[in-house]
Amino acid sequence: MEHSTDNPMIREFCAASTATQNSGEEYETPEQWLGFANACYECKSYAEALTAFVRYIQHGTATSVVYIRMGDTLFHLEYFEEALMAYEQAIQLDAANTYPVNYKGNVLYRLGRYEQASLAFQKAIRLEPQQAIFHYNRGLALTGLEHYEEALVAFQIAIRLDPQDANVYNGAGNCLYRLQRYELALMAYEEATYREYNQATFHYNRGKVLAFLDRYEEALVAFGQAIKLQPTDVQSRICQAEVLYSMQCYAEAVVAYQDALSIDPSNAEIYQKLGFVLHRFNRPLEAIAAYERAIELNPLTPVYVDMGHVYYDLENYYEALVAYKQALQLDPFNAEAYFGKGNILREIACEREAYDAYTQAVQIDPLFAPARFWREHMQLRLKIPDRGRWSVVPRQRVIRKRPQSLVPMHTPKRLRFFPALFSLDSRA
Repeated sequence: MEHSTDNPMIREFCAASTATQNSGEEYETPEQWLGFANACYECKSYAEALTAFVRYIQHGTATSVVYIRMGDTLFHLEYFEEALMAYEQAIQLDAANTYPVNYKGNVLYRLGRYEQASLAFQKAIRLEPQQAIFHYNRGLALTGLEHYEEALVAFQIAIRLDPQDANVYNGAGNCLYRLQRYELALMAYEEATYREYNQATFHYNRGKVLAFLDRYEEALVAFGQAIKLQPTDVQSRICQAEVLYSMQCYAEAVVAYQDALSIDPSNAEIYQKLGFVLHRFNRPLEAIAAYERAIELNPLTPVYVDMGHVYYDLENYYEALVAYKQALQLDPFNAEAYFGKGNILREIACEREAYDAYTQAVQIDPLFAPARFWREHMQLRLKIPDRGRWSVVPRQRVIRKRPQSLVPMHTPKRLRFFPALFSLDSRA
């Protein structure tokens, strides 16, 4: 079967082929181009391999195997759309071959097309139902779709077929974590670390569950092992700092955040969390400096709110009021900012304005107890008649750590939370 440059995938790379030949050398036969392409691929010279595969397909008879190898080359070069086309060509030439079907799913997964990826993996499973990797990959795609129960079933099948694959236990642990089955998730992560101890991701995930279960000492050990295996991992250092905060080891938490900033000095989230701990550690001026740096990098409502709390505790009411107003400009429905504004107005004897600010906070969040208390207090002082209960449907207030968070952080005025990212393992 002859192939011309009418194929858009081939045409796209033909222009570059003359520039990436082996020192300008031309091969006379398609077989020579194919041999050169395979040699380049084995040496991981993927750009040269791609050029040679294009030349072979232009002049030779391309088989499914050639398109598979070309798809693998494009995959390594992160030309995912083109790799998808190559695998589809391979499937057309050999529909019973599960390799291009599975790798088509991998490419779709990398492109974030989880539904299509799941269908591709299902097709591979129909062709070879005893291949554990196909069930594992389908589990990843279903996890991407947030179909955690189905994904867990896929991972369980993969475990039965290949009980020694640590990645499958990790995938199952991720699903169990999302399903809030924390003890089972911990068991899954422990199985993963037992089978592959030198994988930092497994220790990190195990540490997240241990921290959620308030087993802080064990969580510190897990995060420490993750950092040892991957010293540049910022997220493990952030989680380590949050655990130290929960243990009231504030000085150590500050050091952990500073270590994270030495790796990622442009991370606004770390500066915000550092400022929070410094405030709790009674180092308010350093906390303000950290918040100002966070605002320079990424001005977000919670940072202005936290900075307002520091100024309020310092009795710098003007600066605190400015911070809360900045927060409300970014998010007019932030109950905590209205509450902070009300506190300042109450301190400077603007009682009616304070009452209005507390009222705004309660309207936004009817379960915000401190705001409700001060609103009722100001209402009695100002002798404002009670007009009945709020008609707003209460929003469920979190009183314990959510699965998406690691540990609670406390402002001087109320309970609040910092979310910590949760990394899902993926293997293409």
